[in-house]
Amino acid sequence: MKKSPTISDGIFRIVIVILVVFIQFVLLVVFVAVLKQYTIYAFFLMELAGVIEVLLLVDKNKTSEYTTKWLLVILIIPVLGHLLYLLWGRRKIDSKKSKRIHRLLSTRNQWLSDNSQAVHELQQRFPEHKKLSTYLQKEGFTVYKNTTCKYYPLGKLQFDDMLIDLNNAKRFIFLEYFTISEGPLWNSIHRVLKEKASAGVEIRLLYDDLGSILTLPDNFIQTLTNENIQVLRFNAVHKHLSRFYFNYRNHQKLAVIDGQIGYTGGNNLADEYIKAVQGGDQRRDSAIRLTGDAVWNLTVTFLQMWETESNATENYSRYHTDKMAIGDGFYLPFNDGPMNYPNNPTEAAYRQMIYSAQNYLWIATPYLMIDDLMVDTLCFVSRSGVDVRIITSKKWHHFYENMVTHTHYSKLLEAGIHIYEYTPGYIHAKTILSDDTHAITGSVNMNYHSFYLHFTNGVWICGAPMLTDMKKDIVETLTICKEISFQAWEKRPLHIKLIEKFFRLLIPIL
Repeated sequence: MKKSPTISDGIFRIVIVILVVFIQFVLLVVFVAVLKQYTIYAFFLMELAGVIEVLLLVDKNKTSEYTTKWLLVILIIPVLGHLLYLLWGRRKIDSKKSKRIHRLLSTRNQWLSDNSQAVHELQQRFPEHKKLSTYLQKEGFTVYKNTTCKYYPLGKLQFDDMLIDLNNAKRFIFLEYFTISEGPLWNSIHRVLKEKASAGVEIRLLYDDLGSILTLPDNFIQTLTNENIQVLRFNAVHKHLSRFYFNYRNHQKLAVIDGQIGYTGGNNLADEYIKAVQGGDQRRDSAIRLTGDAVWNLTVTFLQMWETESNATENYSRYHTDKMAIGDGFYLPFNDGPMNYPNNPTEAAYRQMIYSAQNYLWIATPYLMIDDLMVDTLCFVSRSGVDVRIITSKKWHHFYENMVTHTHYSKLLEAGIHIYEYTPGYIHAKTILSDDTHAITGSVNMNYHSFYLHFTNGVWICGAPMLTDMKKDIVETLTICKEISFQAWEKRPLHIKLIEKFFRLLIPIL
């Protein structure tokens, strides 16, 4: 693709968004000041509305620390805090489009088969995981067998295989990513897509507008459209600056080729995910390649997210394939997002997986921005004799996320949990592995955005041979990490501790 001289369109739209948000905030401050000075009754009514909002929040979300943070904002700055919450904090989505998306995603069951035989075999072989698998099934997801899985400890290994699979595509290619960035990786993929489209292969590309707003040229969509490649951007930030379109992003990462091969994990279509060493930093991420029955779930996930932007009705059965693979293990792909409110299947699955750990629980995540209930769950299993290890990143993309992550270290370390920081660069892997029997991997970070605000996806894997490769990768990663000592950590300067707590309070707004 010919690169445009600048990415001026993305910069312009970001500036507009920042200006509108700033103007909203200024108007709120002015409005509150006017209420205080001239309209005591109106100010009193707003105060009363804030109190009512607090009571409703407490009633509906007793254990959510995300909600607790908003309660503090509302109570500390009653009127302004209440208005900020109404604009940017509510997790219930009321717009016309959001209701349509909710109805659309709730039709998942009509496309995913029952697979009762696979469920029965899973519960016979792994009765200790019956609760987790049953929960995810009741949330509308399906257990699959007849699937093979390959694990990739580095992005380059994933994309080497993915380019081969794209070259071999015969019917269709679906790509869905948070970030696409121009460079050697995208150029290689684009060349293949262009060739396949000219040969009659159906190509669709869905990307998040905010995630790619500064990494793609102005003519990106037009260029691909002219090449017979269908392109949609999820929630264009300049069109609707309401709370829904600004906060809720598509963080899903998947590729589906001919309905027979599927990729998912933490990697985006950007060069930093394939360069082992870049400027002295080593990025570490992971992904999986599925073949067989479980790929159908990824196909449905993509088509549903595509429909949210296209407003068209898809013929799902057209993309179903009956070609089976011979493989061991069980696979339960799932996806989550703000439409599930007040349920959070992903967060509940993580918590159930933590509770069920018997021998060990190892986690790799770039962030550890979790609520107190999740922290208490981790501490409980550690004090119960489970070997709990958490790998986070020494380096960070956003300093406040690093600050919030650090606020949990003391309590976790005191409970006997081993915390390691990846020092060669940035760890972007999103994996939780337990007892050699099951794991979750995908695009889910252990943070507020993944659990509450973003559309994400993952795969629960049980009894599969690839779990051995995943465990080997985590063991190797631990050797190049620095373990955090509780005694040394407690000696941090007081001002650093205060800054960390400050950002933890503000995290719902950031």
